[in-house]
Amino acid sequence: MAEITKKDMFDTLSEFYGRFIEPRFDRIEKRLDEHDRKFQDMLEHFDKIYTKLDRLETEYYSIVAAIDRMEKRLDKVEGRLDKIEVHLDGIDQKLDKEISLREILEKEIIDLKQRVSTLQERIEDMEKRLKTFS
Repeated sequence: MAEITKKDMFDTLSEFYGRFIEPRFDRIEKRLDEHDRKFQDMLEHFDKIYTKLDRLETEYYSIVAAIDRMEKRLDKVEGRLDKIEVHLDGIDQKLDKEISLREILEKEIIDLKQRVSTLQERIEDMEKRLKTFS
């Protein structure tokens, strides 16, 4: 049997490496590169999502602030409306009194007109009597 030299051992291991191990490492590296690309795509996708979420969060806080301002303005408007209602109630009461007074005055005017008419008739009647006596 021939003695195995270091060169023979190196050549055999190099051939084994070239035929079996190197192709597997190449496939593994290729898969790792694919995974790296996919992972990079995912990271970019997450970056876009986070950017959109940041924008949405900013818009959310803007909307909340706007709603808060609107609620405060609405509270002021409601306060003003309450004051206006109280004022209108007072005006309604005064108007009711004025209408009542007007109705009373209209009745009195009608009564006075009737009395004046009656007095006018009496005066005319008296004048006729006086003319007949003279």
